[in-house]
Amino acid sequence: MRIDVHSHLVFLDYLMYLTGRSSLPQGVLEGGTYFVSCIGGYRHASPLSHADAEAKLRSMEELGIGLSVLSHGMPGPELLGGDEADSWASRINDHLASVVAQYPGKFSAWATLGWGSAERTIQEIDRCVNELGFPGVYLFSNINQQTLDNPAFRPVFKHVAKLGVPMNMHPTAPLNMNGIDERPLVPGMSFMFDTSLATVRLVMSGLFEEEPDLKLIVPHTGGFVPYIRGRVERMIDAWTPPAEWPPLSQPAHDYFDKIYVDTVAHSPEALAYCYRRYGPEKLLYGTDHPFAHFGEYNVMGV
Repeated sequence: MRIDVHSHLVFLDYLMYLTGRSSLPQGVLEGGTYFVSCIGGYRHASPLSHADAEAKLRSMEELGIGLSVLSHGMPGPELLGGDEADSWASRINDHLASVVAQYPGKFSAWATLGWGSAERTIQEIDRCVNELGFPGVYLFSNINQQTLDNPAFRPVFKHVAKLGVPMNMHPTAPLNMNGIDERPLVPGMSFMFDTSLATVRLVMSGLFEEEPDLKLIVPHTGGFVPYIRGRVERMIDAWTPPAEWPPLSQPAHDYFDKIYVDTVAHSPEALAYCYRRYGPEKLLYGTDHPFAHFGEYNVMGV
């Protein structure tokens, strides 16, 4: 069975809620598309069609996909902060669970996290994994404009590692929007930089040193990570971490080798390189449906 690990289905109730806010994140409905202005200066578009599970099923049939693991995607509830974020994360997960139940055997889902507090986030992970049957959690490349190595997030990552489920990372409103003044620069480049920065900082912070069995999926064939590894690994190996990060007992190469990537490449050459770099064991099928031109290059026959 072909399993798509990178497939989005938005929750319209959440987008409708954002249209009623007077502060960021704040949405507006224009011509059948929700536009959400996010913290960090990014404006994200979600057409109403992105909430259509029936349309997704038709596309899955065309591509021969047996199962899609759904994620709500951007904008995430963590942008709200506090109890509001945690409450909406639970509502989004209930919606995803209802779609999974409505179409048996066709869908699974990644757990959406609110990050309002570490305690409630951990509780929601347990509920999603143990009660709703979700296979893992959905992780954005930054959490409300904070890098993932922030110590406040560490207990959540350690809990995920303890459960033995994967974290599937996805870009969000980027940390850096300087010079990113035209739309092709954001999804075309800045998204990839944000996931790459998050991945490298997690390696440098010693997360994989402390949790060697933690499974991290980096989308879009790993962003820039596969191509900069040689250079950044040498820099890390010659570097002394700050006191708050544990020293790395292995070469950086060993930690980067733990990462999984998906097949959302937009280029057969890039996909072929990642296949050679990571092998079939670490390269997971993904389409980025309904955003990408998902049928052309996202194939495993490389």
